[in-house]
Amino acid sequence: MGRSGYKKHVEHFEAKLNKLLIDEEKLKGLLLLEKERRCIDRKSLLFLGMANVAGYYWCAIRSVLKSRANELLFFGSYLYDRIRYSYQLGLIDSVPETDVTLLETGNNLTFNDIEKLLRERVSQAEKVSVEFDASVELDEHGKRVMVINPSLPLEQKTWYEAEAKRSGIRIASAEEFPKLRGEFLESTKAEQYPTIRWNFPWRKYLVGGAPDGITDRFVYEFKTTRNRFLASFEKPVALMQADLYGCFFRRKNKRVQIYIMKEDNIETYEEKTDASKAETVLTNFAKVDAGWIPPPPKPWKCKHCDFTEGCPINQT
Repeated sequence: MGRSGYKKHVEHFEAKLNKLLIDEEKLKGLLLLEKERRCIDRKSLLFLGMANVAGYYWCAIRSVLKSRANELLFFGSYLYDRIRYSYQLGLIDSVPETDVTLLETGNNLTFNDIEKLLRERVSQAEKVSVEFDASVELDEHGKRVMVINPSLPLEQKTWYEAEAKRSGIRIASAEEFPKLRGEFLESTKAEQYPTIRWNFPWRKYLVGGAPDGITDRFVYEFKTTRNRFLASFEKPVALMQADLYGCFFRRKNKRVQIYIMKEDNIETYEEKTDASKAETVLTNFAKVDAGWIPPPPKPWKCKHCDFTEGCPINQT
């Protein structure tokens, strides 16, 4: 197969895989089937994200409620990675057709395979983080708005402002979209390293994640926060997240950076990965998932939480 033919084959594979994973009802059915295959109750939590688990140190209940709300997303990532990596390694040449083969694909992938794929990204100087200039979002009223990266040069900002005006949509501040704001800042402030996403078994769970960077020596995590007060609460979460990454991706060290917007300053922490802390947070997370009610967080956290409904420690 020539280069153009191979490229078309890859594009066809990616298109078919993406079409499968945007079918929410199909994914829900596959998730229930996977839980049945693993002899897990359909209402039990199976797929976790390391970032959500680390969020235990922001609010323990929120970390579990958010994990339950995000489980289908984590499962979709798990399925996508296993199928795509199997294709990249030459283990399959097409997207599996049946539900069972979809779920079984990737069973034979090892951590060494993941390391091999990561090394390929390093050799290709691949940047996995997406750098972008602007994004069209929906505001709280459901209306389309354009959010422009505040770090852009004036000329580029002006061009996007003109495009928004022509389209008849409002220019919104990145402050209205904290997650997007963080992504903008990460694309311009964070150090750039290759990375890869993968899932790891821990007790009954499958825990997935992709560090902001992975080198031979350390895992890298970058966070943004408005001011030093909030940074004091973000720091234990960021360090815990890096401990989870370091533990599962077998890196002895972690490098964490927190960008404090008000000061335009980056705080850097480079430490040994603490596997015992990673084990502790996972154990405590599992206890809350099983019904244990932890002490409530600072009351002000509840006022800005998206998971107050049904929360047994809500203080609003």
